Amino acid sequence: MTTKLILIGLTAKKMNGIKNIFFIVLIFIVFVIGASSCKKAENHIYGKITDMSSGEAVSDVTVDLYLTKIRSGNFSGTFEKYMSTVTDAEGNYSLEFEPLAVGEYSLRLSKNGYHPNTTDFMPEEIASEYEKNLTIPKAGYINFKIRNAYGGATGDENDVARVLVDGINPLCSECCSSDYYSFEGLDVNENFLCNIVAGDEITINCYRVRKGETYYRSRKYICEQGDTINFTWNY
Repeated sequence: MTTKLILIGLTAKKMNGIKNIFFIVLIFIVFVIGASSCKKAENHIYGKITDMSSGEAVSDVTVDLYLTKIRSGNFSGTFEKYMSTVTDAEGNYSLEFEPLAVGEYSLRLSKNGYHPNTTDFMPEEIASEYEKNLTIPKAGYINFKIRNAYGGATGDENDVARVLVDGINPLCSECCSSDYYSFEGLDVNENFLCNIVAGDEITINCYRVRKGETYYRSRKYICEQGDTINFTWNY
Protein backbone atom coordinates (compact mmCIF):
# COMPACT_ATOMS: atom_id res chain seq x y z
CA MET A 1 0.00 0.00 0.00
CA THR A 2 2.83 2.38 0.91
CA THR A 3 4.62 1.61 -2.38
CA LYS A 4 1.44 2.37 -4.33
CA LEU A 5 1.03 5.78 -2.66
CA ILE A 6 4.63 6.69 -3.44
CA LEU A 7 4.13 5.84 -7.14
CA ILE A 8 0.94 7.89 -7.24
CA GLY A 9 2.80 10.80 -5.67
CA LEU A 10 5.61 10.61 -8.21
CA THR A 11 3.12 10.43 -11.06
CA ALA A 12 1.31 13.49 -9.75
CA LYS A 13 4.60 15.44 -9.54
CA LYS A 14 5.49 14.40 -13.11
CA MET A 15 2.10 15.53 -14.39
CA ASN A 16 2.46 18.87 -12.63
CA GLY A 17 5.90 19.29 -14.24
CA ILE A 18 4.48 18.60 -17.70
CA LYS A 19 1.67 21.08 -17.07
CA ASN A 20 4.19 23.74 -16.02
CA ILE A 21 6.28 23.19 -19.15
CA PHE A 22 3.17 23.33 -21.33
CA PHE A 23 2.08 26.54 -19.62
CA ILE A 24 5.51 28.15 -20.18
CA VAL A 25 5.49 27.14 -23.86
CA LEU A 26 1.97 28.51 -24.25
CA ILE A 27 3.00 31.85 -22.75
CA PHE A 28 6.00 32.00 -25.12
CA ILE A 29 3.80 31.33 -28.17
CA VAL A 30 1.32 34.02 -27.11
CA PHE A 31 4.21 36.46 -26.61
CA VAL A 32 5.67 35.77 -30.07
CA ILE A 33 2.28 36.14 -31.75
CA GLY A 34 1.65 39.36 -29.83
CA ALA A 35 5.05 40.75 -30.77
CA SER A 36 4.46 39.90 -34.43
CA SER A 37 1.05 41.53 -34.46
CA CYS A 38 2.47 44.65 -32.81
CA LYS A 39 5.32 44.92 -35.33
CA LYS A 40 4.99 48.15 -37.24
CA ALA A 41 4.20 47.82 -40.94
CA GLU A 42 6.89 49.19 -43.23
CA ASN A 43 7.88 49.56 -46.86
CA HIS A 44 10.51 47.23 -48.25
CA ILE A 45 12.07 47.69 -51.68
CA TYR A 46 14.65 45.10 -52.63
CA GLY A 47 16.12 43.29 -55.60
CA LYS A 48 19.22 42.63 -57.67
CA ILE A 49 21.18 44.87 -60.04
CA THR A 50 22.69 43.25 -63.12
CA ASP A 51 24.69 44.42 -66.12
CA MET A 52 22.36 45.40 -68.96
CA SER A 53 24.47 43.61 -71.59
CA SER A 54 25.96 40.57 -69.85
CA GLY A 55 23.32 39.92 -67.17
CA GLU A 56 26.04 39.56 -64.54
CA ALA A 57 25.55 40.91 -61.01
CA VAL A 58 27.06 44.36 -60.40
CA SER A 59 28.42 45.24 -56.96
CA ASP A 60 28.93 48.71 -55.44
CA VAL A 61 26.06 50.28 -57.37
CA THR A 62 24.56 53.23 -55.53
CA VAL A 63 20.77 52.87 -55.35
CA ASP A 64 19.11 56.19 -54.51
CA LEU A 65 15.42 56.25 -53.62
CA TYR A 66 13.58 59.39 -54.66
CA LEU A 67 9.88 59.97 -54.07
CA THR A 68 7.09 62.49 -54.37
CA LYS A 69 5.20 63.03 -51.13
CA ILE A 70 1.52 63.72 -50.60
CA ARG A 71 1.00 66.76 -48.41
CA SER A 72 -2.45 67.90 -47.31
CA GLY A 73 -4.00 65.58 -49.85
CA ASN A 74 -1.95 66.99 -52.75
CA PHE A 75 1.03 65.59 -54.67
CA SER A 76 4.21 67.61 -54.26
CA GLY A 77 5.08 66.86 -57.91
CA THR A 78 8.81 67.12 -57.21
CA PHE A 79 11.04 64.11 -56.56
CA GLU A 80 13.02 64.33 -53.31
CA LYS A 81 15.92 62.08 -52.36
CA TYR A 82 14.77 59.99 -49.39
CA MET A 83 17.46 57.35 -48.77
CA SER A 84 20.14 55.29 -50.48
CA THR A 85 22.11 52.07 -50.26
CA VAL A 86 24.84 50.17 -52.15
CA THR A 87 24.65 46.72 -53.74
CA ASP A 88 26.63 43.87 -52.20
CA ALA A 89 29.00 41.45 -53.96
CA GLU A 90 26.03 39.57 -55.47
CA GLY A 91 24.35 42.76 -56.69
CA ASN A 92 21.62 42.68 -54.04
CA TYR A 93 20.17 45.76 -52.36
CA SER A 94 17.51 46.42 -49.74
CA LEU A 95 15.68 49.58 -48.62
CA GLU A 96 13.36 49.53 -45.59
CA PHE A 97 11.43 52.51 -44.27
CA GLU A 98 8.29 53.46 -42.38
CA PRO A 99 4.90 53.93 -44.10
CA LEU A 100 4.63 57.13 -46.13
CA ALA A 101 1.94 58.85 -48.18
CA VAL A 102 3.82 58.67 -51.48
CA GLY A 103 2.70 59.72 -54.96
CA GLU A 104 5.49 57.98 -56.90
CA TYR A 105 8.79 56.20 -56.31
CA SER A 106 11.98 56.57 -58.35
CA LEU A 107 14.99 54.25 -58.09
CA ARG A 108 18.14 55.82 -59.53
CA LEU A 109 21.24 53.73 -60.15
CA SER A 110 24.78 55.05 -60.52
CA LYS A 111 28.34 53.73 -60.66
CA ASN A 112 31.58 54.85 -62.29
CA GLY A 113 31.91 53.39 -65.78
CA TYR A 114 28.13 53.05 -66.16
CA HIS A 115 25.35 55.31 -67.40
CA PRO A 116 22.86 56.30 -64.69
CA ASN A 117 19.59 54.43 -64.99
CA THR A 118 16.19 55.38 -63.56
CA THR A 119 13.05 53.35 -62.89
CA ASP A 120 9.83 55.01 -61.68
CA PHE A 121 6.84 53.17 -60.23
CA MET A 122 3.62 53.87 -58.35
CA PRO A 123 3.02 52.72 -54.74
CA GLU A 124 0.54 49.95 -54.09
CA GLU A 125 -0.35 50.89 -50.51
CA ILE A 126 0.97 53.04 -47.67
CA ALA A 127 3.16 50.09 -46.63
CA SER A 128 4.06 47.45 -49.22
CA GLU A 129 6.82 45.14 -50.33
CA TYR A 130 8.35 45.58 -53.79
CA GLU A 131 10.82 43.36 -55.59
CA LYS A 132 12.61 45.43 -58.24
CA ASN A 133 15.32 43.61 -60.18
CA LEU A 134 16.99 46.27 -62.31
CA THR A 135 19.78 46.65 -64.86
CA ILE A 136 22.53 49.23 -65.29
CA PRO A 137 24.27 49.91 -68.64
CA LYS A 138 28.02 50.04 -69.16
CA ALA A 139 28.89 53.48 -70.54
CA GLY A 140 29.66 53.82 -74.24
CA TYR A 141 29.39 56.83 -76.54
CA ILE A 142 29.07 57.90 -80.17
CA ASN A 143 30.47 61.29 -81.13
CA PHE A 144 28.59 62.40 -84.25
CA LYS A 145 29.93 64.96 -86.74
CA ILE A 146 27.34 65.58 -89.46
CA ARG A 147 28.13 68.13 -92.18
CA ASN A 148 26.65 69.06 -95.56
CA ALA A 149 30.06 69.42 -97.18
CA TYR A 150 29.08 69.26 -100.86
CA GLY A 151 25.56 70.62 -100.93
CA GLY A 152 26.65 74.07 -102.01
CA ALA A 153 28.15 72.64 -105.17
CA THR A 154 25.96 69.64 -105.94
CA GLY A 155 22.84 70.02 -103.83
CA ASP A 156 20.33 72.67 -102.84
CA GLU A 157 18.41 74.01 -99.87
CA ASN A 158 16.06 71.01 -100.05
CA ASP A 159 18.79 68.55 -99.03
CA VAL A 160 17.62 66.22 -96.25
CA ALA A 161 19.83 63.97 -94.15
CA ARG A 162 18.73 61.57 -91.41
CA VAL A 163 20.66 59.44 -88.92
CA LEU A 164 19.10 56.55 -87.01
CA VAL A 165 20.86 54.55 -84.27
CA ASP A 166 19.34 51.08 -84.16
CA GLY A 167 19.84 48.51 -81.41
CA ILE A 168 19.77 50.79 -78.35
CA ASN A 169 18.36 48.97 -75.34
CA PRO A 170 15.04 50.65 -74.40
CA LEU A 171 15.78 50.02 -70.71
CA CYS A 172 18.65 52.53 -70.86
CA SER A 173 17.00 55.72 -69.58
CA GLU A 174 20.04 57.90 -70.33
CA CYS A 175 20.79 56.56 -73.83
CA CYS A 176 20.21 58.56 -76.99
CA SER A 177 16.91 58.44 -78.82
CA SER A 178 16.03 55.62 -81.20
CA ASP A 179 14.21 58.17 -83.39
CA TYR A 180 15.67 59.85 -86.47
CA TYR A 181 18.00 62.81 -86.14
CA SER A 182 17.05 64.99 -89.11
CA PHE A 183 19.00 67.78 -90.83
CA GLU A 184 17.76 69.99 -93.65
CA GLY A 185 19.27 72.56 -95.99
CA LEU A 186 22.82 73.52 -96.89
CA ASP A 187 24.09 74.95 -93.60
CA VAL A 188 24.37 71.69 -91.67
CA ASN A 189 27.37 71.36 -89.37
CA GLU A 190 26.32 69.43 -86.25
CA ASN A 191 28.34 67.80 -83.48
CA PHE A 192 26.58 65.85 -80.74
CA LEU A 193 27.25 63.01 -78.31
CA CYS A 194 25.03 59.96 -78.06
CA ASN A 195 25.01 57.58 -75.04
CA ILE A 196 24.90 53.87 -75.90
CA VAL A 197 25.21 50.60 -73.98
CA ALA A 198 28.78 49.31 -74.17
CA GLY A 199 28.89 45.67 -75.17
CA ASP A 200 25.72 45.85 -77.29
CA GLU A 201 25.87 45.80 -81.07
CA ILE A 202 24.34 48.93 -82.57
CA THR A 203 23.79 49.96 -86.18
CA ILE A 204 24.17 53.52 -87.48
CA ASN A 205 21.90 54.14 -90.48
CA CYS A 206 22.41 57.19 -92.73
CA TYR A 207 19.81 58.44 -95.22
CA ARG A 208 20.18 61.38 -97.61
CA VAL A 209 17.79 62.83 -100.17
CA ARG A 210 19.32 65.21 -102.75
CA LYS A 211 17.59 66.33 -105.95
CA GLY A 212 15.18 63.42 -105.76
CA GLU A 213 17.89 60.80 -105.32
CA THR A 214 18.14 58.75 -102.15
CA TYR A 215 21.41 57.60 -100.61
CA TYR A 216 21.60 55.01 -97.82
CA ARG A 217 24.39 53.36 -95.87
CA SER A 218 24.68 51.52 -92.54
CA ARG A 219 27.44 50.20 -90.35
CA LYS A 220 27.53 48.04 -87.22
CA TYR A 221 29.59 48.81 -84.11
CA ILE A 222 30.29 47.37 -80.68
CA CYS A 223 31.69 49.87 -78.21
CA GLU A 224 33.90 48.86 -75.29
CA GLN A 225 33.12 50.21 -71.83
CA GLY A 226 34.23 53.83 -71.50
CA ASP A 227 35.13 54.16 -75.19
CA THR A 228 33.76 56.57 -77.79
CA ILE A 229 32.92 55.80 -81.42
CA ASN A 230 33.77 58.79 -83.63
CA PHE A 231 31.31 58.87 -86.50
CA THR A 232 31.79 61.52 -89.21
CA TRP A 233 29.43 61.92 -92.17
CA ASN A 234 30.23 64.53 -94.81
CA TYR A 235 27.47 64.37 -97.41
